[in-house]
This record gives sequence, C-alpha cells and structure tokens, in this order.
Amino acid sequence: MPRDIQSVDITPEQFESQVLGWLKASKDGLRCFNVTHRQMLKGDSGEYEIDVMAEFEVLGGALIKVLVECKRHKNPIKRDVIVILESKIRDTDAHKGMVFSTSGFQKGAIKYAQKRGIATITVQHGHTNLFTKAEGSRPVTPPPWVKVPEYIGWFITLNDAGNQSTSLIDDERKDPLIEWFSTHSES
Repeated sequence: MPRDIQSVDITPEQFESQVLGWLKASKDGLRCFNVTHRQMLKGDSGEYEIDVMAEFEVLGGALIKVLVECKRHKNPIKRDVIVILESKIRDTDAHKGMVFSTSGFQKGAIKYAQKRGIATITVQHGHTNLFTKAEGSRPVTPPPWVKVPEYIGWFITLNDAGNQSTSLIDDERKDPLIEWFSTHSES
C-alpha cells in the first residue's frame, strides 16, 4: 500500500456502490448473508442511517449484524470515528462494524478498531497498486494491456509489533473480507 495516502476522488454514490459490491461478493460460507444499503436502524438513543449493513446467520439461526460506514474524508480517519461507530453498534444491538475510508486511518484509529473487532479498509484508485523499481516505489500509469480495477481496497491491521499490515481487496480478491466475516461470526 502506498505510504502517502491521498484522498480518492469518488462520488458518495460510487464509493458506497463499490463497498456494497465487495461485501455482496464476500458471502462465501455464510448462511443467509444479506447486504443492504442506506438502512435506518433504531437504537436506544434514536435512529441512525447506516451506509451499508450486512447480516448473516451463525450457530443454527443467530443473526449477526455488521454496521458499515463509508467515510469520504480528506484526512486520515481519527479514533473518534471508530468510537462513534462502536457506540452505534452497542446502541442498535448490532455485533460488528467496518469502516471504509478514502483517506486512510491514523494509527490510533486502527489500533482502537482492531481491539474492538472493527475492520478498517482504505479505498484507493486501482492504479495505485502498480509500482516499478525504476519509479522508486511510486504508483505509475499502467500500460494499456494491464487490467487494473477502477478501485482497490487495503484491509489494514496492526501486527504484534504495532506495524501496519495490509491485504488487497478488489473485484477479484475478496479473501480479506471473507476471512474477517468468518472469524468474526462467533462474537
């Protein structure tokens, strides 16, 4: 993943549509998997409009709800955004959360999210995944014969040493999302 994340120029509709598509395609092994867009949820403190919500069944019928926020910011997402999502999760009796960002995340936000089981994914233009040695590890314009998705995602976690680790998500690769849903379906 590029070190200097630049906010992606994408409309809110394109952004949410891309996230919706990736999530809908990540249902492998999950029962009764359903993804909805712009869902209104009632909580103890009022109603919330959730950008995307995923639901699936585990353990013979228990319903797991995952709240998904799509954040189009110019600066990396701060811890406060994760805290607010965590509050919405508790208030609506949901179980898990995910934040997709066009501008990356501050390290404190990633650390807090990971402790709370909230996924953090940065969305970037597909060509940012193409690097060459000659360009000094900078994104380059791909040659016309290389198929590059319009958008890619970087599923971000911190390893035991506190260093950032990333896994690629695109229209062909959804394994990080599938794995996250599968490993977080027990909680």
